[in-house]
Amino acid sequence: MTQSSGHSDRWYEDFFDEWYLRYWVQWIEPGHTGQDADAIERFLRLGPRSRVLDLCCGQGRHSLELARRGYRLVGLDLSDTLLAEARRQAGQEGLAIEFVSGDMRRIPFENAFDGVFNFYTAFGYFADDRDNQAVLNAVAGALKPGGRFLLDYPCLEGRMAGWKTERVIEFDDGTIMTHQITHDVFDQTIRNDVLYITADNRRHRTGFTLRHYYGRELRRCLGRAGLDVVAVYGDKQGKELTNRDDRMLIVAQKTNQATGA
Repeated sequence: MTQSSGHSDRWYEDFFDEWYLRYWVQWIEPGHTGQDADAIERFLRLGPRSRVLDLCCGQGRHSLELARRGYRLVGLDLSDTLLAEARRQAGQEGLAIEFVSGDMRRIPFENAFDGVFNFYTAFGYFADDRDNQAVLNAVAGALKPGGRFLLDYPCLEGRMAGWKTERVIEFDDGTIMTHQITHDVFDQTIRNDVLYITADNRRHRTGFTLRHYYGRELRRCLGRAGLDVVAVYGDKQGKELTNRDDRMLIVAQKTNQATGA
């Protein structure tokens, strides 16, 4: 199995496949999901039986954990492969989670959620800024008045000190993954080229490109959608963001004063 080394602006339609599910998600360390769920509960100020949207839910690890805690979850994702796994796990545990196939630019809910969260660098997928703005507009439309949005996003300033251009990982079954990272400073994009090589020498090439936004840009984009930034943190425990942090958690609240793209 060999694919072209290039990836298009629509990479998100193919990247989240069986290879991603089998290998990429192994990077998630045990215990991180629970810590993420703690932060989501706290920063969204969820109350008993709050209705929450997991935007770009993937295989459902956050939706599952929050549903176990009694919240009413909806998970939206474009990948049928990952949604099938999320539904399988929810069914196995008897959790009533609604998993919806859809594009994050067009969330099929209006004034429906107490909170929305977007975790694990699932924003900035689109080459055109208008499409990324459409995501935030859709989030605002899906939130109830006063509802909160939590965005987990890379902090490039903190990452630059230890920036790596290539990573190589060997998995237990002998598969090797190479991950090459190219940062275009002028365009503010980060290109990721991924190659899997199995023990029997099957090869699968894939990749993704992310539009990187700095904090001030994100504040403007959120404001255009009618989402006011109320807090920014440098970790899941809620410490102040500094230029040494490699991620930031942005909390924004729906104001009903959107100005559009």
